[in-house]
Amino acid sequence: MRSRTLAALLMVVSISGCSSKSGAKPGSPVFMPAAPAAGAFSLADDFNDVAPGAAAPGWVAAAAGGPAVAAFPDTVDRSLRITRPAGAAAIQAHRDFPSVEGVVEVQARVQVKDWSADYDVFELASTEGLVAATVGVSHGRFVDAAGEGFAPADPGRWYTLRAVLNTADRKYDLIIDGQQVRTAMPFTAAATGIARFSAGVRTGSAGTLFVDNVTARGNPAPSVGYVLFDQFNDKPLGATVAAVPSDEDRSLQLAHRDGGAGATAIRPFAAQAGVVVVQANVRTDELSGAKVALDVRDAAGGIAASIQFKGSALVYDDGATAHPLTTVALREWYTVKLVLDVPARRFEVYVDGRRFAPPAPGAVLQPRWSFRDAGVSTVDQLFFGVGPGPAGTVRIDNLMVFPPVSTPPGKVLDVRQPPYGATGDGIRDDTAAIQRAINEVPKGGTVFLAGGVFLTGALLLHSDMTLWINQDAVLLGSTDDAGYPELRKDAAGTPFSGGLLNRGLVTAANTAHVRIEGGGTIDGNGGKPAWGIEGGTSRPALMALTRSQDVIIRNLHVRDSATWAIVPDEIDGLLIADVTVDSRIYANRDGIDVVDSHGVLIERVAVSSDDDAICFKSYSAKGVDGAVVRLSTVGQSVRANGVKFGTGSVTAFRNVVVEDVLIKHVDKAALVALAVDGAAISNLSFRRITVDDALRAVFVLLGRRTGPDGTDAPPRWVSGVAFESVSGENLTEPSALSGQPVGGVDRRLYAILLSDVRQAVVGGVRKQVPTPTEYRGLYPESNLWTGPTTVPAKGFYLNHVNGVTSRGNTVVTWKKDVRPPIALHDALAVTNG
Repeated sequence: MRSRTLAALLMVVSISGCSSKSGAKPGSPVFMPAAPAAGAFSLADDFNDVAPGAAAPGWVAAAAGGPAVAAFPDTVDRSLRITRPAGAAAIQAHRDFPSVEGVVEVQARVQVKDWSADYDVFELASTEGLVAATVGVSHGRFVDAAGEGFAPADPGRWYTLRAVLNTADRKYDLIIDGQQVRTAMPFTAAATGIARFSAGVRTGSAGTLFVDNVTARGNPAPSVGYVLFDQFNDKPLGATVAAVPSDEDRSLQLAHRDGGAGATAIRPFAAQAGVVVVQANVRTDELSGAKVALDVRDAAGGIAASIQFKGSALVYDDGATAHPLTTVALREWYTVKLVLDVPARRFEVYVDGRRFAPPAPGAVLQPRWSFRDAGVSTVDQLFFGVGPGPAGTVRIDNLMVFPPVSTPPGKVLDVRQPPYGATGDGIRDDTAAIQRAINEVPKGGTVFLAGGVFLTGALLLHSDMTLWINQDAVLLGSTDDAGYPELRKDAAGTPFSGGLLNRGLVTAANTAHVRIEGGGTIDGNGGKPAWGIEGGTSRPALMALTRSQDVIIRNLHVRDSATWAIVPDEIDGLLIADVTVDSRIYANRDGIDVVDSHGVLIERVAVSSDDDAICFKSYSAKGVDGAVVRLSTVGQSVRANGVKFGTGSVTAFRNVVVEDVLIKHVDKAALVALAVDGAAISNLSFRRITVDDALRAVFVLLGRRTGPDGTDAPPRWVSGVAFESVSGENLTEPSALSGQPVGGVDRRLYAILLSDVRQAVVGGVRKQVPTPTEYRGLYPESNLWTGPTTVPAKGFYLNHVNGVTSRGNTVVTWKKDVRPPIALHDALAVTNG
């Protein structure tokens, strides 16, 4: 077999975040709150709430007249207009915002109206006015600071520009309509931070420029210190790097032809002797032969854990026996997570959010696997391989190695010790003992659960504390309804998610600096028959955290919730990281529901759920504003959707980025955005999304929901939604994006970007399909317009849409289909690049 070291092929990205250790020791007065507003945006202007003709708040002009908000492209979707009359001086408008350093992303939608004028459409500078990047338009071309043209810029057409800047190396990439057009461009000046966005019309001929959906944000730092982080997206294509799933989302490839000698690869990393997490997305393109998906080894070749593809199974091979973990489908990606306790020579295996343990019938506290080689005392390399013989392929993506943040901070109160006396036997009720420890833990301290199964009803946390559930512990929810008092009875008042949820197992209200972590398990014990009924508010969530600041939920396995599992409601500064969710019991078992929260970072989570997997909801005036979801997996949604905004959509979903996410086995749609209860949606971006086995890839709906579930509120707007590098396999239906006529007015979607969206749809429609009936206000599930009433396109159905940019999209059908790739109904200003 050919062996190849990947040091020359792969880049190690050591990203500063939390260190491998928290820096705290049990008993030390150290507390680490969540990063404030981890997913917050420093700038976000869509102009839709400003009256036409009025000055835009915060925007300053460098000449008389100033910019003004215009009813363009119409009275609902407004923009900033900057006009230079003939003979006037150059005019430039700028908007200052809090300085951002590190990796900074700035985006705007721009349109110029005239060929003859010269424009600065996108200029970024520091607080001191040092210009980092300039993009202009001159005579139908985008130009750089030196006047060099690099892409067409047609007057009268909207373009979405995004710059990704690194203030450390002072270089930036530029993306236009989802296509990277400039790479590693040097800053014009030595700006150390980005704090100003400018645009204007230069001296010369008269001209008008429109700017819309302007955002700026710092890329949130990882919540762990990576020892190894490889995504392969910046590696050149070749024998070992492939454009799979897409050119923007590349992966490592080990392959050989039939009868070949095989291929292997080794990836070294800094030696780890404690607890360490190894995670990767893996895939095979054949269901024959044996292939190493992920081996964790020491320098001498000793194997701690060996995860392999064997035929149609993913297995742990201990050297003597291949222990089946899960069945494997051809060309399907799997997220494998290994948590290795090197001193104990034990490890845990998670696949797509589900934990696979050695057989232990009836055990609530599941055992761990033993290392394959008992002599392994450190781990420092990963091994991948395809054996000789039949043709074989292994693909690897999103490869990570990191130690979890693994030390309980502050004074530690062990609930099994006096005076608390929790039993941890899984039989006797430990609620009173654990709650007493919670009530008594001092500021910055930890309530510590270890070495048992702790049966409990509702627990109420307070500010400045950690609830630590150790790796060898399970917090087991009681099935006694009396153990879960209504959250609404709290004297301070708590929200309750639109009346759909008002009880919880782990709860917090009106707190700050709360952590829930430790590496253990929270089991909702949700199989109680009375809890398997649709609707009802008596069932407790696993976590119901409300009206709080700086909340961390990380390094946990949660399973079998009685209803929605993790529910943060009105939280400012939220981190959910390294959490696996397995909650597939019928019914209404959502995975993660983030409600009306700001500054949210969700990373490295894996969810398998009965209902919606990762869902944002809005019921209060706060709305959802500023969130990032990345490097995560939806392993299954038995009856619903993958990543969803809504259905509860009363106020707003603004400024959210979802990137590097795998979504598979969802009964409805992979990506859903709903504004049906009066909400506004602006600036949602979905990038590098892999979809496998879904009803449809994309579903967006603006409308007015009526009936028992609806608010009957008039629609507001959906503006600035981008889908970039979305790869969908095994889809039943095309994507659908639609507004709705309400009160004689067509309520439309605006500024939709479809860039490099690849869909493989079943197809088989042999007669052209008529335009389907409009949305009629019922529950707006994403299976609207399916089956016999499907849409008249095999790729995208666009209904009541104003301003679509479609670039590089493809659709294939497995059965012959007469429908066109795109069908338009009341869809305006569609441009194809």
